[in-house]
Amino acid sequence: MKLFKLIYEKDFNLNIFFLKSVFFITFLFVTFNFFHWVSERSVYEYTDWLINYQGGFVRRGLFGEIFYNLHSISGVGLDHVVLLCVILMYFFLFYYLYKQIINIKLNFINTLVVLSPLSFTYLGFSKTLAGRKEVLFFLLISIFFSNLKKIKFEQVKYWIIFILIISSLTHLGFIFYIPFLVLFFIFLYPDKNFNEISIQIAPIIIVMIIIFTLMFYSATFYKPDIELICRSIQNFTNKCPEETYLRVFELSFSDIFAINSNFMKNYYFVKYPIYYILSFFPIYYAFFNLQNVRKYKSKKLLILLILGSFCTLPVFVLGADYGRYLQWQYFCYLLIFIYIINSKILVQNNKNNFFKFKVNYLFLSTVIFFYSFFWTVPHCCDKKYSFLFDKIFLKIFLN
Repeated sequence: MKLFKLIYEKDFNLNIFFLKSVFFITFLFVTFNFFHWVSERSVYEYTDWLINYQGGFVRRGLFGEIFYNLHSISGVGLDHVVLLCVILMYFFLFYYLYKQIINIKLNFINTLVVLSPLSFTYLGFSKTLAGRKEVLFFLLISIFFSNLKKIKFEQVKYWIIFILIISSLTHLGFIFYIPFLVLFFIFLYPDKNFNEISIQIAPIIIVMIIIFTLMFYSATFYKPDIELICRSIQNFTNKCPEETYLRVFELSFSDIFAINSNFMKNYYFVKYPIYYILSFFPIYYAFFNLQNVRKYKSKKLLILLILGSFCTLPVFVLGADYGRYLQWQYFCYLLIFIYIINSKILVQNNKNNFFKFKVNYLFLSTVIFFYSFFWTVPHCCDKKYSFLFDKIFLKIFLN
């Protein structure tokens, strides 16, 4: 039997049926969990999508306005519009992601990269993440990387600007992750000189500045009419604004900072660096072991990725959902890694990375299972370390 066969680590190849099953189960979990949040009309997972421009320009309102207009035109309940559209986003996200992953060799290290606890499975196995707005950002960048080979040098900036506008006007935090796309764009064209690259990047920076200016103005000098927004969604919430995400707009910057500071007392600066190291170790190791091809240098790519990570620091200062923010980083790393391998811009060493001798196939599979599915990263605020099956084990042992 294959499970008990002795093989070299480099010859390991993940079973495709297993990968399909993980995608399918994750999608089912996400669908079930988000249906629950819509039924409960939860504050963070559901009502965040209802924020719209009916009371004036407000941050996070773009897709809420789109959903509201779909509801008005079609006559379909706003909650049903949100449910259907968000589930479709997850479906197409998994479709585009799977289409890219299936083309790489899923050896031992690549499997650890793809099934890291911060990879796509995190969306399904952490119930409070179902329906959060990162699905939109992940979908947009997945489509971008899926089509990147076909996009001409002069057209890349239009794709990035489109992603920038759609995502950051739906959740401002995504604007701090756009540098990953910009820096990777720079890496892709080593033959282009400084002026050629600058001409392409300048429009992206200008749009970023405009969006920042609009957001700062709306948050500081302009107050949207919360009552009008509530009136437009009142039939689809429990109580507005008290039990919706709109209540956040009534808080001052000092109030938000105080709330986040209180959460960070839960050993944030001890736990999350550990979570980061454990979750990112395989992908950093995989990047570090890539071989240079012509003018493409693996160390340069790694430096650019680390620089992109530093650009995301404002999100960690302004918010408390550290697990989510780490996953946003991981998704950018993952899609870049998959694109690099599929495009053969850099190549992987076909060698044994961790075990120099033959080991049991079952042993390698067990390592992957425990690393990928036994534990998770709390998205926010938990005081304890998190294991996926802790409640099951407690129930078994306590009974």
